[in-house]
Parts: sequence; structure tokens; C-alpha cells
Amino acid sequence: MKAGVIHCRCSKCFTVPARKRVRKRVQALTLLSLPEEVLLCVFQCLSPEDLLAVRAVHSQLRDIIDNHSSVWAHVSFKDTWPAPNTVWLFERAAEKGNFEAAVKLGIAYLYNEGPLLSDEGRADVCGRKASRFFSLAESLRSSSADPFIWVFIRPPWSPTGSCCKAVVFDRLKAECDTNVGRRGPLLHCLARVLQLFDDDKRSEALMLLEQSSQSGCLQSSYLLWETNRKTTADPGRYLQCVRTLRDYAAKGCWDAQLSLAKLCSSGNPLGLEQRACADLVAQLFRSCPPVPRRAPVWSGTDGGVTRYILVDWLVEVTTMKDFSSLTLHVTVGCVDRYLALRSVPKAHLQLLGIACMVVCTRYISKDILTIREAVWLTDNTYKYEDLVRMMGEVVSVLGGKIRSPTLLDYGEVLLSLLPLERRSAHFFSYVCELSLLYSSLTSYSPAHLASAVLLLTRALHHYAPIWPGQLADHTGFFKQDLVPCAVLLYVKCFSKDVPKDYRHVSLTGVKQRFEDEAYQHVSKEQVIDFKELCQILEVSDLEPHMVLPSLTGHPADIHTFLSSPSSNSKRRREESLPVHRGSFVATPTAELSTQEETLVGDMLDWSLDSSCSGYEGDQESEGEKEAKDGESDLVIKLELASEHEDLKLHCRALSSDDDSFCEGDKEREEYEEEGQGSARSRPREPLDLHSSGYSSVQSASPSSNSPLPGFRLLVPVQRPRAAAARRQVKRKNAAAHSSGETERGDEEVVYASGVGFQSL
Repeated sequence: MKAGVIHCRCSKCFTVPARKRVRKRVQALTLLSLPEEVLLCVFQCLSPEDLLAVRAVHSQLRDIIDNHSSVWAHVSFKDTWPAPNTVWLFERAAEKGNFEAAVKLGIAYLYNEGPLLSDEGRADVCGRKASRFFSLAESLRSSSADPFIWVFIRPPWSPTGSCCKAVVFDRLKAECDTNVGRRGPLLHCLARVLQLFDDDKRSEALMLLEQSSQSGCLQSSYLLWETNRKTTADPGRYLQCVRTLRDYAAKGCWDAQLSLAKLCSSGNPLGLEQRACADLVAQLFRSCPPVPRRAPVWSGTDGGVTRYILVDWLVEVTTMKDFSSLTLHVTVGCVDRYLALRSVPKAHLQLLGIACMVVCTRYISKDILTIREAVWLTDNTYKYEDLVRMMGEVVSVLGGKIRSPTLLDYGEVLLSLLPLERRSAHFFSYVCELSLLYSSLTSYSPAHLASAVLLLTRALHHYAPIWPGQLADHTGFFKQDLVPCAVLLYVKCFSKDVPKDYRHVSLTGVKQRFEDEAYQHVSKEQVIDFKELCQILEVSDLEPHMVLPSLTGHPADIHTFLSSPSSNSKRRREESLPVHRGSFVATPTAELSTQEETLVGDMLDWSLDSSCSGYEGDQESEGEKEAKDGESDLVIKLELASEHEDLKLHCRALSSDDDSFCEGDKEREEYEEEGQGSARSRPREPLDLHSSGYSSVQSASPSSNSPLPGFRLLVPVQRPRAAAARRQVKRKNAAAHSSGETERGDEEVVYASGVGFQSL
């Protein structure tokens, strides 16, 4: 075919092979080909070390990181603390607007924890650096948070020598004259510090509050209003005072909104119509912050029990130090808000709880919990620097917002609206603190939960009507909206299945707190039964067992809780335990409740499956595999047993009577004497019926036999091959006498090998 001839599209010409067309390769997408907006979102999720590594890859990436301050402003310093080799990273991020870096640098320099400095002039150098970053953190805090840096420099100050807190105070006071933009919040912090001193500095504190209010600080204006309110006696001036409070509330001051709701619920100071006055109070309940979409993350599948143990211990600390109930509620609120944003290992949950209490006592109470005392309360499980760093983590993650609306705040409004008798008011507070123990109740907003507690209190104390129309108008909640929450409160708070610690002691910190005469012994009060409560609430008679088995409110939790850990991994875990006392967790382990033990029977075979272990890396040792092989013949005999006999043996194995456990204990003792046990037994501590399980609250010395973190589960002891062989010989000898005796002997052997229980 000649070149240059144009062919038609007929079938003959079309079949002539044409030249191969070379396909162009599609250009591969790289990081540099992404849009700049996408790269910024990716860079903001990196750690500082990874960000520096990416910056060194290409000049284009370096320019993007250096020219956009938002990258450093949003970089996360999670679980990272300023050190001599990383201080410059924190300082760079803080100068670019990173709140977390500024807070951690301020606390690190204040307590001299992290950056290594010489002892010469340490207080002056650290004070100057701490004041610089505290001032920067105050300017970067969340708009919904109140000024907070005064929490760290409040008294007591060091009586001898130079004090770093005093240096920070003087430096911040000097900065107020030069930095007009930060003048209002800084003057407010200085005034809050002076208010905690003796009377000779109160006048200076009022002067600073006035200057801060003139600079536009809303919180200072409210504090001045509280001071002037006490001295206002003229009705005309009092009306103007209330109108001023309404203006502060309209600008978004939470304390002003709460005070206005209390005034309007107890009377009508503004002279408004009844409906308008009720709407002002209902607006506070409607504006209650919603429950976070992400529920607090408690480590492990037994999060409800873990929360119960932690909060019960915080209640004991509150009782021992005589802190207010508000301090306890704010502390638990900080713990929940922190866990809703970041996960914490189980070994650090107690550290998180005590760090939140240290911060909250400094914010609310005049008497504080010092850091060294807090470390002692944890039985020296954690060190001084661990608590300081956790305080920085908490404040930085919460954005400086320490105080948040609590259950007690809305309760005060409700009690001022419709007061209760003194005993009923104590019972209301008792149920409020009991509600802190259960994670399933955190799904309700504080306003909803406070209204449900009031409904339950009025129902149990036979008030009529239990939910008047006045409460419905001022809160916006009707009776049918609160009944489900009230029923759940009754089932949770007055259940007899209370979790126990590793010493089989019930965790009853709240109950012991309200057994005091100051609360009229309301915790000893006998409440009505569930059926009578349903009749009072006018609901169908529901069985309370629907929510009893799981403390977390999720039925699936109990299944996972029973499945871990398996007995095969106990020896390996105990052999790998560090000897140092600081590695142990002071949080006690909880025992299975009565109802949870009854569920073991239905899921015993499933829970013993090694694949269901909730612990990664659980593997069987060779000795354990041999012991399991030695029991294979016994398992076969158990499967071939008759249905009637199986049921009988099953009931015996799962019985919680003392006789059944005594038989299991005898088998365990024989097994340990042979030297093939999984782990040596530890001496049992004497029972203390007035403790929640934290020995640090009751004694100052560390406990030498602190348990491992985790929860105990009863599982069958595996008998070694040699013992199983002796049992086989015994059965053969018994078979020579009578066949009937042989079957009965098989029964006893299978039971003895399968139901010797040991506690993990």
C-alpha cells in the first residue's frame, strides 16, 4: 500500500494494521501537587517533629509552613512537655498563636519543670519567662472561658526568699501599663489574686477590678456588681442593680445569667409579668450546653466501673479535705470534658482526677489542695512533676475553661423557685452526688438531670403534686420528659449491687459522706420500692433489671468485661511486672457484682476463649499448652456426659455458695502445692469497711501489695498433665469394681478439674 494514499473507512481498508499509538502516562499525584488549602489541613494534624521533617523535604513545603502561622497555631503537643531540646519548638508555636504551647511553657517555667536553668537567680529568670507566656496564653484563651492564669499565681506564696509567683505578679502588673490590648484580663487576674490576701489588700483589688471593668472585662464588671449588691438597700438603686445584672447576662456572662435566674425564680425584682419572668428563668435551662457528641472515653471495656472507682475516691478526698460539693461537681465535669477530647491510659486516670481537683480547688475554694499533698493522696503512685504536667494538659485541652455549668447550678435555681424542706434538700444533694458515679447518666444535660433529680426527690418524699405547673413553666420540662431519667436515677443510685474493690469492700464514699449529722443521715433513709415509685410517677410497672447488669448503661459492656483477661496470660503478665512501686496504679480493681456473677454461667465457655481476650499480646506458654493438652481427655468426657448430669454439674460449678467455692479453693491449694500454679498468691489485706479502696486516703504509707490495674474474673484452673494422668489411673482402678461407681467417679473428676476457681 503506497504511502500518502488516503484510504476509505470500508471494511477492507479498515482492517489494515495501523501504527501503534503510544499512550501518555498519567502524571502521578504527589504531596506537592495538592492544593495549598489541603496541605494546610494536613500540616495542622502533624506533631512538631513531623512538621519539621516535612519542612526539610522541599523548599515549597518550607515556604508554606513558614508563611502560614495557622500551621504552628494548630499543631498539637499532645503528651509532649517542654524539654531543653524542644523548648524552641514550644516558643515558636506559642509566638504563632498556639494556646497549648503557651500554657505548658508558662507552667513549666513557673514550677521549673522541664527547661534546665541554673539555680542562680532561678526565681527571677523563671518568673520573667513564665509571665511572658502566661500573658500570651491569656490573650489566646477561648472566648467562652473566663480569665484563668490567676489560678497558678494565687497564694500561698513562699514566705522566705524570692518567690516565682510574686515575680510573675509584678511582671504582669508592669505589663498592664504597656500592653493596652491585654490590660482588661490581666487586671482581672491580678485583682483575683489580691482578693485572697488579708483585708489590707482588698481595697487595691477593688481598684484593679474597676480599671479592668473600664477596659471591657465583663467578668470584672460582674464581680463589682456582686460587691455593690451587698451594700444596696434603697429599692430604686436595687432595681437599677438588677437591670445592670440583666445587661451583663445578655452579654453572655454565665455567672450573671445564673444570678438573674435565681432572683427571678424567688421573686419578680424587675416588675415584669409572670410569664415574662418565667421565660427569663426558662432561658437559662434552654441555653444549657448540650451533651458532647463524643461521650467521655474511659479506657477499657469496663469504663463504667472505672469511672465509679475514680469518682468514689474523689468523693473521699472531698470529704477528708472538707471541700464544697460544687468543687466535686466541677472536678468531675473537667474529667468528663477532658476525656471527651483525649483518651487517657487506665494507669493515668487517677492522675487526671487529682490534677483536675488541684486546679478546681484553686479556682473555687479559698483553701486549696497543694501539689505535694495531692501526690501524697495518691499514695505516691505519681511524682510531683507528673502532676504538674497533667495540670498543663488539662488546662490546655479545656482551652482555659475550668468552670462549666454543673448539676448543682441548676439545682440552686430549682430550689429557689420551689424550696424543699431541709431534709429533702439534703436528699436532693445526696442524689446529685450519686449521679456523678454513673457514666450512663452523662448522656443527659445538667439542666435535664437536675430537673429529674428534683422530680425523683419530690416523688420519694411524697410531695404533691410531684411536678407543679410552676416548675414546668420556669424550666420548660414537663413531667413526661423527666420520668425516664428519674427512673434511671432510681435504678442506678439505689441499687444494692455496688461495685467492690480488690478487698471485697463496697465503694460507698457518697453514702458515708451523707451519713454525717450535718446532712441528717439522709443516706440511711429507706426509700420506697420500685413498684410504688412507678405508681407515683404514673408509669407502667417496668422491671428495674433492664439497666442493672451494666454500670455504663450499655448492655454490650458486660460481655466484653467478662471476656478479658483469660487465665492463660496471667503468668506472663505477672512475670513482666516492674518492681518499682511507682509503676503500680493506686486505683483498686473491682470485683464482679452478684448479678454479673450469675451471667458467667451463660457465657463461661465463650469467656474462656483465648481469642476473646481484651489484652493484646496474650500468648500461651509451652507449659500452659501442655497443661491444656493434659486436660483434653477430661473435656471429652465432659462433652459425653448426659444432659441431666451436665445440668447438675453446671449448676454446681456456677454456684456462689460457700461450699462450692470451698471445693474450688481446695483444688487450687493442691495445684499450688504441686508447683504448677499460674502465679503465687498474695497476702490478703485486712478489710476496712470505711474505705473506697484507695489506701492513700486512709494511710500515708504505700501499700506493698497493690493490685494490678484491671478487674478480676473467676476462671477454671488448668490442671497439669501429671495430675490428669493420676486421675486417669484412679478412674481405671475404680472401674474394676463397678460400672456404676465408675460413672460417679468420672463425674467427680470432671467437676474437680473444671471448677477449681482462682481469682485473676
